[in-house]
Amino acid sequence: MPARSFITILLLTIFCCPGPLLAKSELPNDFAEQVPLYPSAQPVDTRYTRDSVTVTFSSDDSYAQVSGFYVKALEEAGWRILPVTAVGVIEAEKGGAGKNNIELSIKEVAPEAGHPSRFSIDLYYPGGRE
Repeated sequence: MPARSFITILLLTIFCCPGPLLAKSELPNDFAEQVPLYPSAQPVDTRYTRDSVTVTFSSDDSYAQVSGFYVKALEEAGWRILPVTAVGVIEAEKGGAGKNNIELSIKEVAPEAGHPSRFSIDLYYPGGRE
C-alpha cells in the first residue's frame, strides 16, 4: 500500500503542479528567425503567455560575454537597442506599431548550484502572439 500511495502522490505532483518538472526546453518555432542565438547557449526552459514568450538559456560563458554578443547581434539583425533602464538588462524593439511590433528583454538569471551561467530572453508582442 505505501508504494501505491507514493506513486499516486508522484503522479498528482507531476500533473497538478506545473513548474520545473514540466518545463519545456525547446525553442518556439520562429524564435531563431526573430532573435539571434548565442552560439553555445542551450534552452533550458520556455514559458508562454498570451502576449509573450520567455526562453531561459544556459551557457558556459559569462553574462558579460553574452550581453556583449547580443548588443552587436541585435543591432545587425535590425533591432533598435533601447536606453538602459536597469543594470545588466538589454531592451530592444523591432517592427512597426501594434501587432507588428516586438519588444525584447535579455537579463541574467541566477545560476543554480552546479550549473553554468543562465540568461533569459523575453519576447513581448503588444498586439498578442499569433
